Amino acid sequence: MDNNYTKLNSEFIDKWANEGWEWGQPIDHETFEKAKNNDWSVVLTPTKPVPKEWFCEMKGAKVLGLASGGGQQMPIFSALGAECTVLDYSEKQLQSEKEVAKRERYEINLVKADMTKPLPFEDEAFDLIFHPVSNCYIEDVVHVWKECYRILKKGGILLAGLDNGINFIFDDEEEKLMNKLPFNPLKDKELYEKSLKNDWGIQFSHTIEEQIGGQLQAGFILTDIFEDINGQGRLHDFNIPTFYATRAVKK
Repeated sequence: MDNNYTKLNSEFIDKWANEGWEWGQPIDHETFEKAKNNDWSVVLTPTKPVPKEWFCEMKGAKVLGLASGGGQQMPIFSALGAECTVLDYSEKQLQSEKEVAKRERYEINLVKADMTKPLPFEDEAFDLIFHPVSNCYIEDVVHVWKECYRILKKGGILLAGLDNGINFIFDDEEEKLMNKLPFNPLKDKELYEKSLKNDWGIQFSHTIEEQIGGQLQAGFILTDIFEDINGQGRLHDFNIPTFYATRAVKK
């Protein structure tokens, strides 16, 4: 099994984005222009817009899109007047950010980095971190919460999209229970090989202890939460929550 699984995942995401992956398609010019007129919405999870009251004052705010490349959210925040940085390990996702910024004529700081390593930012550098569903591609999420706490200013906001593990249990048709939790290909050779064969990348389920408990242990105060569904498929049809989003604040 490949110890450098995050590099492998970055290559999977490059491939998916090139094939038309939903989360790799940048916004169009019309959407950007609407955002400049305060007509906008963004998601942390598949379908439910993030409440606008979850955000800080965006004009002049220093915002980090953590594993948030693809040209979907950072252009919106830039249109609102934020100073944006995006960290991603996918070259293709960063390229999409660069292309939108060039098209719409705003500045953005692009950082290619692996979030399993120390984040390459100074302490208390950001007012807001926007972290859509993406920590399913790393094994240890507690490290990320600690780093988020370090690089946020006091009173800074962490917005995170999280999976609850249910999607990992089922087969691709969402009809049969196939896998035990936790889902961790690094500890199961057969699952690792199956993940590569099925074009899943190397993904991981995480518990509520890791996701919310990890934020609390890092020092965050949880201020709000909502659940969301897949947007398609049988679990969606039965209205079964498979994701949730959290708003947390640095003390």
